[in-house]
Amino acid sequence: MLTAYKTLESRLQEVTWDPLSKGVWVKLVNPTPEEIIQISATAQIPEHFFRFAVDEDDSPRIILGKKCILVIINVPVSHSDDRYETSPLSIILTPELTITISESRIQVLPDSNKGSRFLFDTTKRTQFFFQILYHADTVFLKFIRHIRQRTDEIEFCLRKSTNNQEVFQLLDLEKGLTYFTAALRGNVIVAETILRMRSDPQMRYLLEMHEEDEDVLESVIIENKRALELAQTYSDIMSSMMDAFSSVINNNLNQIMKFLASVTIILAIPTLISSFWSMTLKVPWQGTEIGYWLVLMFALITSGTVGIILRRKGML
Repeated sequence: MLTAYKTLESRLQEVTWDPLSKGVWVKLVNPTPEEIIQISATAQIPEHFFRFAVDEDDSPRIILGKKCILVIINVPVSHSDDRYETSPLSIILTPELTITISESRIQVLPDSNKGSRFLFDTTKRTQFFFQILYHADTVFLKFIRHIRQRTDEIEFCLRKSTNNQEVFQLLDLEKGLTYFTAALRGNVIVAETILRMRSDPQMRYLLEMHEEDEDVLESVIIENKRALELAQTYSDIMSSMMDAFSSVINNNLNQIMKFLASVTIILAIPTLISSFWSMTLKVPWQGTEIGYWLVLMFALITSGTVGIILRRKGML
């Protein structure tokens, strides 16, 4: 699906795609072969760039062409409250256009300028490109904070749990942090490579950078490293929590088994006493009404005494 946007009246607006227009952001989601051929011909982009762009297994990197640059980064994707993954987002920069390509719908930019510290201007290609990178880092940080909140909620439930549901939820969150860590490492390399490219005279016509553009790029690198550090820290914490809570679940289960064993002992005492007085041999008070009450009182007192002893020993 092809959608074109352009900054008009200080805000992003959807426009009709015109191959001759400049300063336009072309957003491709799961592009068809016809759309790829059309964009490749009009923007003079090699078709193999698009093959790299839609490769889900491709790692973050930069590919240079004669009249364009392909930048591949990873962005976070949330499937549920506990399932997080990363998906490649490809950005092609030409002297006239900014093209983003993804296999699925990805929020490339915030819904509005209110949620961002920058104003989006598609005519300023380099700055707009850096803003896309910056937004990806902010989404990483947002999801990492949400993972931390979910971890605290699951931790509260795990303190009294004896099943594996919460452990599986923690496992999904830990897996998501692992994906985030690997993706952010690649994104850091991409951002630092762009920082080195700014001094290359041959790339200035594609990455024309002004002072405010450098400020945005520095913010990208800072947020990227910050997100990477948080993801690594929370991943280490969660690994320790997984081991600890596995022991907690086993301990909770042992407490339940200990309680049931104690109850079994207490219930076995009246059974044992009544079995003695129900034998066919001669026993005291046999055939008398008072015998029944004496045996019953003796069984209850004995069971109560054993229960108190077990309680003091922490068995109940």
